[in-house]
Amino acid sequence: MFFKLDSFALAGIDAIKVSVEVHISNGLPSFTIVGLPDKAVSESRQRVRAAIINSGFKFPMKRIIINLSPADIRKEGAFYDLPIALSILAVRGQISSKLFSECCFVGELSLDGKINPVKGIISMVERAVTTGKNFFIVPQKIAHQASLIKNINIVPGDNLNGIVKIFCNCGDLEKYVYKDTENKILSKDNYYDLDLKDVKGQMKAKRALEIAVSGMHNFMMIGPPGAGKTMLAQRAITIMPQLSISECIEVTKIYSLYKKYSGELIQKRPFRSPHHTISRVGLTGGGKPPKPGEISLSHRGVLFLDEFSHFPKNLVEDLRQPLENKKVVIARNNISYCFPCSFMLIVATNPCHCGYFGDEKKKCVCSLREVRKFWKNLSGPIVDRIDMRVKISRLKKCDFIKIGQGESSSEIKKRVKRCIEIQQRRFEGKKFKYNSEASPDVINSWIRDNKEIRNILSKISDNYNLTARGMASILKVARTIADLDEREAIRTQHVLEALQYRAGYDFGNLNCDQN
Repeated sequence: MFFKLDSFALAGIDAIKVSVEVHISNGLPSFTIVGLPDKAVSESRQRVRAAIINSGFKFPMKRIIINLSPADIRKEGAFYDLPIALSILAVRGQISSKLFSECCFVGELSLDGKINPVKGIISMVERAVTTGKNFFIVPQKIAHQASLIKNINIVPGDNLNGIVKIFCNCGDLEKYVYKDTENKILSKDNYYDLDLKDVKGQMKAKRALEIAVSGMHNFMMIGPPGAGKTMLAQRAITIMPQLSISECIEVTKIYSLYKKYSGELIQKRPFRSPHHTISRVGLTGGGKPPKPGEISLSHRGVLFLDEFSHFPKNLVEDLRQPLENKKVVIARNNISYCFPCSFMLIVATNPCHCGYFGDEKKKCVCSLREVRKFWKNLSGPIVDRIDMRVKISRLKKCDFIKIGQGESSSEIKKRVKRCIEIQQRRFEGKKFKYNSEASPDVINSWIRDNKEIRNILSKISDNYNLTARGMASILKVARTIADLDEREAIRTQHVLEALQYRAGYDFGNLNCDQN
């Protein structure tokens, strides 16, 4: 006797359709699962047997073979407990329904028959839509997540007995479809404990941070210890607009593979700040099975690398491709796992080993040779990919003792939101939506009819010996500044302000009069 139900497996953040095939025949009682199962899948035998018996059904004392097809893809996790249990009951005639072909199933079973939540449900529902299924039976606790994906009906189940009754006693599943009438999944408060008004002084750095966030430009801070670099970086997400529904889904899909994932929809922008002792797998992702690293966990948020000069060079070089392609691709056993990583990179570093090169009050104890070596150890290609670089000085005494506070994050966020809305209208229908991601043809269109800007760029190129990427970065930042000013075209002052965030920080070529 044979029966089949459809479920899903995870390959990275993507889901793959898996057919749960059951064959029961006469012979010595046995329960075998084939199709490259891992230990968690193999242990389904004990969970399914106990769940069926404790739910009041008879477990067949026959030879049972479960095949998870396709058999050449490794199956992991407890996703298949529910479809395996239902298939066994169906093949023995304890449950029957004409709706099985229209449904797909996923869920982990407790020994008493309760259905527990599983990870990666959003990816699975997205894949189910493409297979043409009408109903997706999921654990009750994660039905609100699954309902975010449209064009498929989500039927929640709390226990195995309840699912059996739904199929046996009802020819129509429509009345059991989950409906989030209160939209409670988006009703949580996205309040941050941090605020940019807590940072005293540093007006130029705050202005630069606002510009960087508005265009999602990579941002570098250079300054002595205690200048406020970390405080500024930590408050970058407080001036970013709230994640949209589609962005929440993107981030949640990534975090659903993370071992510390709580099971809720991620609504706050991620802020990841790995230590410089992090491993290569921890930063870029990988392992067995491949999991997202800090780069991917920063998707739609901020990746902050404090003490940037202390990161091993091979780790820094690993950032090059993700910064360009906005994704990390990991190949394992003829399968490629792709993790998205569209993030804003913020790095902070001291100007030298002692940290006081160029400081007005405290003398640097490093030799000029040591300072040169310090900067030459940093990855030139990565630094070239950072659009904005800001030198942060030590806070002045008069700024520190001031009682008044500067602009709050909520006030700055309003300007940033308007700027991003301008960019989204400009790039509507394109694959990118921020100025920092603009393609060369789009950048050329900004200056095609502006002879004055082209002349200024020619002089900048001659005076500062910038690369083509450097010139493009200046234009991208200038375009963001113009959007903050709500100007249709880039003006001279926008280019000149963008220039000061790019030029003048080549510490690899130092002159003696700088110390």
